[in-house]
Amino acid sequence: MKKVILVALLACFTFSVFLIGNTSKSGGIVESANEDPWEQVENLNYLFWTADEKIENDVKKLQLDLSLTGKQMEKLKELGLQEGYLFSEGRRCKDDAAKDDAVTFNQRVDETFANIDKEVRVLLGEKYNDFCKWIKTWWENEKMYRLNWLAEKEKKSKEEIGITSTDDRELVYATQYNGYTNLEIALPDKYVKFANLGWWDDIPDSIEPYYSNPPYTANVYYETTNKSVLNVLVREVGPYNEDDNYWDSATASNPRRMFTDLALGEPEAEAAKLRGYNDGKDQFGRVVNQPAGVDLTEEVAAQLRLAPQQNDWVWVRYSDLP
Repeated sequence: MKKVILVALLACFTFSVFLIGNTSKSGGIVESANEDPWEQVENLNYLFWTADEKIENDVKKLQLDLSLTGKQMEKLKELGLQEGYLFSEGRRCKDDAAKDDAVTFNQRVDETFANIDKEVRVLLGEKYNDFCKWIKTWWENEKMYRLNWLAEKEKKSKEEIGITSTDDRELVYATQYNGYTNLEIALPDKYVKFANLGWWDDIPDSIEPYYSNPPYTANVYYETTNKSVLNVLVREVGPYNEDDNYWDSATASNPRRMFTDLALGEPEAEAAKLRGYNDGKDQFGRVVNQPAGVDLTEEVAAQLRLAPQQNDWVWVRYSDLP
C-alpha cells in the first residue's frame, strides 16, 4: 500500500550538545593530505551552513577550543560555502549529458578538498593539526547524535499521530539549488519530475501508470520560524539519486525502486552520509557530501526564513506522490 510520507527536517531541537573532547596541543602540521581525516567529507559546509542550534553551538566550541580569531572563522565559513557551490550542481542530475559520471565527480571532490585543505593549512598554521583532530572527533559525535536524534523524533511523531496512521513523518536534511523557476523543489525520483514536465516518452510504459496524475507537489514547514510553503511543485530530480522514491515502501503499489533495505522514508543520501551506507556513495557511485533528502530553491528557503545557501532540517509533506 502506498504511503504518503510526511518527511521532515527540523532545526534547533534542544538536545544536549555532544562534547567534542579535548583537542591536542601538539602544534605539528600534517604534511600529507592523505593523512588529513577532515577532508574526506564535506564537513565545512555542513558545519558552518546548517542552521541547527546544536551545530551552531559546535561552531562556537570550535573557535573556543582552538582559540581561533574571528577572521579565521569567517574564512572557514567562506571555504564551506565554496564546498557547497562546487558540489551542488554535480549532485543533481538535470539530464544524462550534464550529469557527472562517478569518476569525474569523485575526482572533482578530491581536487576541491585538496585545494581547500591547502588554504586551511595556510590559514591555521600550527593549529592545523589540532583542527583536523577536532573535526574528526566532532564528525563522529555529530553522526552519533544525529542518528539518535532522528530515532527520537521518529518515535515522538508516531506517538503523536498513532502507530497505525498512514501519515508517516521522517526527518530529512534540506539543501538549496538554482531551479527552473523560483518556487520549486527537487526530489530524488526522476519520474516525478518527468510527469510534472509532461516528458511521458521518458517514463517506461510499465511505470507510467503510477505517475499519471500530475502535478505532484509537497508542503514544506520550518518549525524554527513556524513558516510553511504549500503545494510546491517538484520540477527537479535530486539530491544525488534519481531512483530513490523513499516515500514508497518496497511493497507499495509503486515500490521503492532502489535501496529497498532502507527504512521507509529514509533517503539513501542520508544513510550514505550518516551511516556509510553503500560505501558512502549514491546510486551512480558518486561520493555523498550532504545527507540531503530534498532540495529547495532560494525562494522557497527565503519564505521559510532560511538565508541564501543555508541548510537545515525541515518538515516536508509529500502529498499524493506516486
